[in-house]
Amino acid sequence: INDAKNIKICFKKLKTLAGPLPHRIQRRALSGGVGMTPEQIEERKQWLRQAIAEKEQRRQDAKGLKERLDKNLYRSPLVDDTEDDTDSIFENCFYRDPIDHKYTLIWLHGIMEDNTKAQTMLEMISPEDVRVVIPNAPKIPLTALDESEERAWWDIEHDTSQGNYDDEEDTAGIRESYREIVKLVEIEEAKIGSNNIILAGFGQGGALALHTALRYPAPLCGVMTWAAYLVDMESYPDEISPQNSTTKILAYHGKNDDVVLPKLAFQGLSDLKSFGLPLEVRLVPRMGHYVDQAQWVQGFDWCMRRFREGRS
Repeated sequence: INDAKNIKICFKKLKTLAGPLPHRIQRRALSGGVGMTPEQIEERKQWLRQAIAEKEQRRQDAKGLKERLDKNLYRSPLVDDTEDDTDSIFENCFYRDPIDHKYTLIWLHGIMEDNTKAQTMLEMISPEDVRVVIPNAPKIPLTALDESEERAWWDIEHDTSQGNYDDEEDTAGIRESYREIVKLVEIEEAKIGSNNIILAGFGQGGALALHTALRYPAPLCGVMTWAAYLVDMESYPDEISPQNSTTKILAYHGKNDDVVLPKLAFQGLSDLKSFGLPLEVRLVPRMGHYVDQAQWVQGFDWCMRRFREGRS
């Protein structure tokens, strides 16, 4: 194979026949009908891996570039890598320090985004007693994008995996990001107390905000999400922290969201309601997979009321 186009075509054909490469997560066994024996499939996988490695080496030799995948990069546990060194989310964290710090809002961005988008909006509307903390997710190879590196809190199997409970879930990646956000919350708790902290987020970040808040061992002020969904479903309701079983949750979702489908996301959110959690869901007409500006202001007003009212 002499060019990238042929490799890409072969890669797509092989994935159709044989599923992901061996270092990815183990998917469900493929059914028959593809006309290949397991030995033939494995042989093609090995051949393709070697072809891609040779292409990458030629790219580096021709342009004098380093490897695309930094071995010290924080990466998803879906990738079979034994490196322990990771990039900390604290290195690229945005902080807006108020004049009189009384409350903290932690915002977690969505997949394939970073913390720059929310910075401007939150700086514009935040009062002088709210500290804003926006961490950056690490860049990791995404299985759904043929291992293209993007910012994400954990790996996803397909581009339609968010909120889709039929797809394989990166449970280890979810728990690793959970531990990182817990560290962030603990720092803020030491400053102003846990009951003055609201966790918020969009998409995958909203899912992480929910996942973290419901397990945090100290009472939080509230949770606000956009286009979020529940992950690690089998852990509920056992892992819900008693301290946050009465924490109020506001969940926005666009009726026209074609990335995190409302019908799928609401399956998990309905479970939270059945567990007795004080969850308010706002389905926004004509809104897709984004944060509507008007709803953003309403959501922030909700946060301010929660801060002023406390946990009552």
